[in-house]
Amino acid sequence: MSAPPDAAAPIALVTPPVETPERPWEFSQRYAYVALAVLLGVGTFNIIDRTVVNLLLVPIGHDLALSDSKLGLFAGTAFGIFYALAQIPIARIADRRPRAQIISLALTFWSAMTLLQSSAVGFVTLALTRAGVAIGEAGSGPASMSMVADLFPVQRRTRAFAILAAQAPFGVAIGALVAGWAREIFGWRGALMFVGVPGLLLAVVVWRVLREPTRGYWQTGPTETPAGLFESIRFLMGLPAFRNTLLGYTVAVTVAGAQSFDPVYLERVWEFAPAQVGSLIGAAGLLSIVGYYLGAWLCDRMVVRDAAWALRLPPIFILFHLAIATTYYLAPNRATVITLLLSAPFFPAILPIVLATVQTLSPATMRARATALVLTTSTLVGIGCGAPLAGVLSDALAPKYGHQSIRYALLAIVVTGLTWTMVHFWLGSRTLVRDLATREARK
Repeated sequence: MSAPPDAAAPIALVTPPVETPERPWEFSQRYAYVALAVLLGVGTFNIIDRTVVNLLLVPIGHDLALSDSKLGLFAGTAFGIFYALAQIPIARIADRRPRAQIISLALTFWSAMTLLQSSAVGFVTLALTRAGVAIGEAGSGPASMSMVADLFPVQRRTRAFAILAAQAPFGVAIGALVAGWAREIFGWRGALMFVGVPGLLLAVVVWRVLREPTRGYWQTGPTETPAGLFESIRFLMGLPAFRNTLLGYTVAVTVAGAQSFDPVYLERVWEFAPAQVGSLIGAAGLLSIVGYYLGAWLCDRMVVRDAAWALRLPPIFILFHLAIATTYYLAPNRATVITLLLSAPFFPAILPIVLATVQTLSPATMRARATALVLTTSTLVGIGCGAPLAGVLSDALAPKYGHQSIRYALLAIVVTGLTWTMVHFWLGSRTLVRDLATREARK
């Protein structure tokens, strides 16, 4: 295979490709869904190994004598920085090399790092192994999403991404249940070992099952020459809809990063046992599948009338979640907390819409890097800053509010962040149709 072109190479001048559902499936429709199921499994382990530590922050803090600020740096910054640094370089390789192999090797590496995390003896070793998990996980997301875009025609793509996005609720649910119960039986170190080993086995399945689809298979017309890295970023960031989707999603991930302290809120403020916390968050994770599919279904129906609905819907959905989250953090009793925690997942979610919109706005030869740009920025800023922000704010409020400080820290971040992210998605909706035309007319 020839070496990839220089990063500064110009974008080729070609007739814009048009995506069509009329071509036959490259492998078979059945295989496309088998591959999607395998990628869903990989993504689920990605989320499990990334978020399982959220349920273990309390015992890790006690065992290693770490403050909320240090726990935030471990859970957020140590992950976010290295995930961001590895994301775009690996995605650049994924836009040119076999994506299935990259995904398998990435899964092997981060699963091994999860196992090593269980042997940490202090903040430094804990942070270093967390950084290793981040580097490994950076290799799977862009490659997986790029493969899905080539496996499914555009008319089925949002629903395919809704299935792939189910990795988040599945991963959160399984990780929460395993962490909550395994922590009580084996301790936090045993819980990390319990989730690390199966990932190594799945990596073998990925290597043997996944086949490489043709890039841009569902496009007709001349194939685009791969653009250089900086030229790709310049083109994508020149689309206001892409820019606002990136910013809106990054702020939303910052809120989600701060909410990695939700288990701490439930344990400290409401005195739930670890297994109870794991069961509640696990149940909420599974129920959120309803919201993922409802959001995708509504989007698929509305964009047929007007493509701009792909970014008009997220602010509407977020408004509902903002109302529930505000009440959740101000809840007067346990019953209200449980009710809101288990009802919020039924409201439509934005993740499948964001993933599909990013891929639809991106030329086929830029898809992995477009995903990497979104994941890099949202992880570096969102996860990298969200959890530390919650930890620092909680420590700052502790002299006044005591163990209730985490409640008010999370409330402030959620109200500010979700209001901010709604503005960006609304702005993006105003230019989405024009930007899709620019993408198609790119010459």
